[in-house]
Amino acid sequence: MKVKHSRVQHGVGQGSFHSATVEFEAVSGTHRFDYIYDCGAMVAFGREAPGLKHALHRLSLEQRAAGGGRAVLDLLILSHFDADHMNGAKKLVERYSVDRIVLPYLGIEELALVIASQAHAFDERTIEQLHGLANNANTFWGHPVTMVKIGSRNAEDGTFQPRAAEGTEQPSTQEFPRRVPVILQSTGAAPGTVMLDNDNLIAGPSVAGIADAWKLRFWNRGLDPALGGLIIEALAHIRFPVAALSDQNNGARDIIAWLNVKPPKGRAKKGHGTTKASGPSGNRDLAVAAYREAILKYKPTWLSETNGDLLANFLSLGLYSGPAFNADVSTIWCRTIHDDFHYFYKYYPSLPPRERLLPGWIGTGDAPLGEPAIWQDFKAHYTVELPQTQTVVMPHHGAAPVASTRFYNTGLNHRQGVNSVISYGARNSHGHPHPSVLAGITYMDGRLLLVNEQTRLGFQEIYLFEHP
Repeated sequence: MKVKHSRVQHGVGQGSFHSATVEFEAVSGTHRFDYIYDCGAMVAFGREAPGLKHALHRLSLEQRAAGGGRAVLDLLILSHFDADHMNGAKKLVERYSVDRIVLPYLGIEELALVIASQAHAFDERTIEQLHGLANNANTFWGHPVTMVKIGSRNAEDGTFQPRAAEGTEQPSTQEFPRRVPVILQSTGAAPGTVMLDNDNLIAGPSVAGIADAWKLRFWNRGLDPALGGLIIEALAHIRFPVAALSDQNNGARDIIAWLNVKPPKGRAKKGHGTTKASGPSGNRDLAVAAYREAILKYKPTWLSETNGDLLANFLSLGLYSGPAFNADVSTIWCRTIHDDFHYFYKYYPSLPPRERLLPGWIGTGDAPLGEPAIWQDFKAHYTVELPQTQTVVMPHHGAAPVASTRFYNTGLNHRQGVNSVISYGARNSHGHPHPSVLAGITYMDGRLLLVNEQTRLGFQEIYLFEHP
């Protein structure tokens, strides 16, 4: 069996866009699985970054019978709902046939947090879609959705054993490359609207097992109920229609109507030719202020991260991607491309462990992994996967706000030579990446890879696994 894997961190600017392909060369023919983790980048005032359009054109997806003549994307994974991670996703789903969208779990309290923290960023259609997800809708932008919810944190539940898939439909024999089934590792069934993060998604050419398959393992810390309660309380205080959050029939309409209330125009002061605004702020401003009030009560030291466009991130879906088969019995070839530099690796199992090339990749979204409790949860969840990870996309574009939420953790550089990718805008106003993050990666002997709109190739890795 040969497994080819190519993954690209695109240079889009201030945001993140990662695409990947896994091809399986089996006796039955070639099978292919394509997924994307985040699709966003922005410049000033929320406008889409030009590099995002360039990256969308670079995608190379295959047409399938089920796509109605359009190329097919098997999974679109959005780590969270910030515009710089998802503002290109709508164009993506309009251009391609997307089988399934994977999102962090969105309940009523999570919906309140997302709307309050980003009241200025969402248009009416997006609010309707998010409200639907929190109220039992099973689609997002018209595509089937799976939301990943925090699962058990018992140690014995952390590792799943291979299990046969029962009743999964075989791909069409007319397709080339052939379609790859995507199943839950725990049951062998197709994923539903909600899955737990201590389960895995498995993609492979055979429904008989996962010996030659690919694994996607998600991580969702989940929203602290204490913070969720504070946000609901703060929104109720400003007369936000809290009951509408769970109203399946008219809730989205009522929330939109409330958010769209704008401040009254002020009268011109006597003796001045211009009009000076007076009166209360618009309701979108009030919603963001309520979010900041809740953060102040929850954790005062995080407040500075919520100023302006710098909003603290509490919903950020992590992703591990790597082979489900035992890479230790495989020969691994790898070539990486970053601008004009090419690197070539060849790995044999006989090499000492510290010299082996690792097969895995981890995306962290904007998760505050520098916070000790959050890092411990992340580390425990990826006990098996982190030591198998060669490449990590560093959280929040290399951010490190002063005396506030912490994002980078040196534990991400778990050994010398880890590919430490930072995706950011070359001229961003946030100071990304922060010097302390660059210093931390360098101290841990990480291979620093800066990816922005000036690196047109981004960072690409091409793997070939050969095993019995």
